[in-house]
Amino acid sequence: MKKFTLAITILVFLTLVGCSQFTSTEDDILTPATSAEEILIGLSNLQFSIQGDQIGKSDYASMEDFGQSFVNLYTGAVAEQQTVSFENYIANENLLTFTNKMLALEQQQELKGGIGVIFGMENKFKEVEINKLDDNLYYLHITFTKEGSGMSCKLLVQSVNKSLKIVDLYFGNKDGVDTIATGHPSERKLDNPKLWDDQQWVDGVMEKLEQ
Repeated sequence: MKKFTLAITILVFLTLVGCSQFTSTEDDILTPATSAEEILIGLSNLQFSIQGDQIGKSDYASMEDFGQSFVNLYTGAVAEQQTVSFENYIANENLLTFTNKMLALEQQQELKGGIGVIFGMENKFKEVEINKLDDNLYYLHITFTKEGSGMSCKLLVQSVNKSLKIVDLYFGNKDGVDTIATGHPSERKLDNPKLWDDQQWVDGVMEKLEQ
């Protein structure tokens, strides 16, 4: 009888553990017992698929989650001084390289006193603005706050092999790295999905990062 009871106890435990290891959304990652590093790893591992060959209205909720998860990953990495992977969010190699360099530079700025905004993982988001620019091309304007500090992030999003991917991005904070390297908010437009394929433009941006 004791062996039977022990077997049942172990079976229940393994079932609970197995269930707890399944992670499919950002809400599953953000638990009180999870460390900041684990949360960032979880965010970097998220993947966002669409239902059809191109993005449609049925994918708006996924796009909103996608954009908010990217923001939490980036701003959380700045705050926690962690190196993270953006490969599940960005496919273009030039944009990926830029984002990694921007993160490293803004982490340095954060250590020196920041740039007037508060970075963190658990941001409070307002309603995400989603505009269709073309077939399979969408503009997202994400506004959010952290401890009363307001920020925004603009994304240009496409689907690549039925997965959502960022093809351009811009935070535009005053003295932010992307503001300095890619242009002032009044002149920086997000409407060209091929921008980061323009090697001459990319070279000019990278030169500014080295200054």
